[in-house]
Amino acid sequence: MTDDRRKEIEGRAIRTYGENSQVDKAVEEMSELTKALLKYRIGFATLDEIREEAGDVQIMLEQLRILYGGTSDIEEYKLNRLWARMEVQS
Repeated sequence: MTDDRRKEIEGRAIRTYGENSQVDKAVEEMSELTKALLKYRIGFATLDEIREEAGDVQIMLEQLRILYGGTSDIEEYKLNRLWARMEVQS
């Protein structure tokens, strides 16, 4: 799927269901991923279940970026901070 098509679908979802509904959906999907990860750790979920929930979360994160703006500057700062922490531990 092209990036343009993906953005078209995500934007239409926001217009169709509304901002509040999509934010609620993002929270729901993140919760489902959390549960799948915890279940996987104790042997009650599969990698496929984690991948499915992670895919749902990724779609919702893209919609949050549309609603609230990009995060690349914040991600860069946080990745650099993580790198610095790992350097101290090595």
